[in-house]
Amino acid sequence: MNLSLFSFGAAPPSQNHARPDKGQGAETDPYEIGAARRWLYRIACATPPAVRETLAEAFLRRPEAPGPAAEHAFQAALGARLAGGARSGKAATVAKAADSFYAHQYRQALNPQMGAFAATATQAVLGAGRLPRGALWRRRRQVEMAMAETVADAPPILVLDHESVAIPLYLPVAVNLTEWRPMARWLEGGGAPPPASVRRLMLGDRMRCVEAGACARRRPAAGALLAVADAALRSRKLAILALHPFDPDAMGLHVTLFGVEAVTPQTLIRDHGLEGDALTPWLCAAGRLGEKLLFLVGGVEEAFTQCSQNLFVKRPAEAASRRAAQRLAWAPCDPLDSLVGGQFEIFQATVSASGLPGVSPRNGEIGRAGFVVRRGRRSFVLIPYFTGNGVHGHAAKLWSNPWSSLIIRDDHTTGSVVTLSGPTRIAPHSWIVAHFPAAAASIARRRRRNGAPADDPEYWFAQRVVDISLQDEAAPLTRLDPARGSCTLHAAGPAHHGKKPTYFAADSLAAYDMRWQHRREARGRPRDPSGRSRRDWLNEAEPALHARLSHLARSAVVDVLEQGR
Repeated sequence: MNLSLFSFGAAPPSQNHARPDKGQGAETDPYEIGAARRWLYRIACATPPAVRETLAEAFLRRPEAPGPAAEHAFQAALGARLAGGARSGKAATVAKAADSFYAHQYRQALNPQMGAFAATATQAVLGAGRLPRGALWRRRRQVEMAMAETVADAPPILVLDHESVAIPLYLPVAVNLTEWRPMARWLEGGGAPPPASVRRLMLGDRMRCVEAGACARRRPAAGALLAVADAALRSRKLAILALHPFDPDAMGLHVTLFGVEAVTPQTLIRDHGLEGDALTPWLCAAGRLGEKLLFLVGGVEEAFTQCSQNLFVKRPAEAASRRAAQRLAWAPCDPLDSLVGGQFEIFQATVSASGLPGVSPRNGEIGRAGFVVRRGRRSFVLIPYFTGNGVHGHAAKLWSNPWSSLIIRDDHTTGSVVTLSGPTRIAPHSWIVAHFPAAAASIARRRRRNGAPADDPEYWFAQRVVDISLQDEAAPLTRLDPARGSCTLHAAGPAHHGKKPTYFAADSLAAYDMRWQHRREARGRPRDPSGRSRRDWLNEAEPALHARLSHLARSAVVDVLEQGR
């Protein structure tokens, strides 16, 4: 099936395009897309995916546009498609909307509001890409994905300063003397494989699977985290999505790290001039677990707002619900439909050909966040994508590396945590209507708050399921707050709660500077043994951290009062 960008068949709505100002021609309007440039985008789309990012950087990115070149090229290519034919004289509003996002929200450092949010997050979705395999059109980077959570009062994210973040990594491995040397080589990040004991945890145990063409395994949560760590150490990149699922005011913060290394607590203290008790929560957690503590640490390459948690709010579930979930636990011997069909939240991770990862939530009404379909002896997960702020980040990454992973953390019904991975393409809505009419019909039944039909998806993510990983540990069960049940953004449905572009006060930071980022990556991850950056950060972030903790305390009191009614 042809799922390339230029197989889009449905005509876009004309209101998505604004006319250029009078007197502004193709020479003066940077968003004007002429016939020659449309052909450049078509040629780029016809090349092997792995080279598109390089071509975009060399030929297709506007000099003043920040951020990854492939994202700008894809967004401009999408705009070129929308501006084609009778609309050739109109501006590419997709690129305009994307530029607005990059100018106002896309940053390469943390401000106090971002840092306080990340430091108090109770969950962090992690994603990283493996080294590429194959050649030409078959060249792929597979994507590893995991969910990190608070462990024994130690949060999953440690903010060191405005440009450095660390993720605790607990090694549940009794490493014998013969494995110390391969363990050290692996942690150095030079490409050496992990020791056998770590590989066993990462791979897990084979399970029976009813989905044709898919391989299923069972592994502990630590195995998934170690797989992400292995990919991050090889690619030197790590994506983090910080979440507060119980906070009705929360959005979501996406942070991408560069120069990622695995270090011991002693090395982290030395590299950043930390005080002696700065790592006490994580050391105590490792001691209680009887495991070895390491940190994945890197410099902040990207920081921006992600919509998610304010669309719904979760609350801890009652004991009776938790017992029922144990009986309903999903396994790969069950049809995948029974798991995906009950979700309102799915997390997606993609990575570009250069190794830049990204993690996002895919939300919708219950049962409409994703759909399982079958074509021949292959199973697919279809996820509709609705226009948001004009930034098609995941689609751009799939444009250069057509592979993704999904985490389904069913903490409201079965308690199962499942990761699905496989080749992924972008499918036009018209293609879904023609080949999978039941999924398209389900989406078409959505209504706005005024009762009018909701917009069709901009496009769909179509992932073929080839790997299924079931986590040993069940997720702590939650329930949806009736006052803030599952809903979606404006384009996808009722839109009871929308995005908050100024949530993290990104305007307090300088705009993204790609040239500076190249220089930062050449120097490696930031270090400051003097501790000055750390002290300045603590002083600057203290008011925001105090305000964040006070807000969370008030929310906890409200939860207690509601549960006592």
